[in-house]
Amino acid sequence: MLKRLSIWLVILIFGWAIALGTSGCAKKQIIKEEAAAKPAAEVQKETPKVEAPKVAEKPREEVSQPKQAIPLERRKEEAKPQETLLPKEKPEILDLSTLRIQFAFDDYNLSNQAKEILEKIAKWMAKNPEKKIQIQGHTCDIGTAEYNLALGEQRANSAKRYLKGLGISEERLAVISYGLEKPRLPNNNEANRSLNRRDEFVSVK
Repeated sequence: MLKRLSIWLVILIFGWAIALGTSGCAKKQIIKEEAAAKPAAEVQKETPKVEAPKVAEKPREEVSQPKQAIPLERRKEEAKPQETLLPKEKPEILDLSTLRIQFAFDDYNLSNQAKEILEKIAKWMAKNPEKKIQIQGHTCDIGTAEYNLALGEQRANSAKRYLKGLGISEERLAVISYGLEKPRLPNNNEANRSLNRRDEFVSVK
């Protein structure tokens, strides 16, 4: 009986020892695992996160719409200075048949009144550069036909010289003398004779 009790006691002690050893090993293993896990977790916590460097975003460039190409001819037209359109002046009309200059007896010098008429003619010719005139010299019936023909020519040339001095070119001025052949009025009194001593003007173009 005592022997059986001793055997059971030995078995219990042995079993308790085994259980104790197993429990200790398990605890050590758990402690080791915890100890190993703890530093790893701490390292993980302590290790600062390395953030990838942010790439600076380039500001978006506005994509401009391509300009429509302007035709070359249109650009040339636009580049030209704009001309101011002025109303065209109507050509001045001058009735030469109403204009004549008078001379004193046996004289071919121009009076002030004659010069005013010639200045009017010169102004008209300057505005009408295509115009040409014929200056016709006349006399009264006193004196010979030859003398009056020469006097008529001198009177026509006096008017021509004055017009040239006002800027009218010589090729636009023709002269002719009729002397006493074409009186304006009958040479039967002095009043009519004074009116026959004259220059008249005719447009030839």
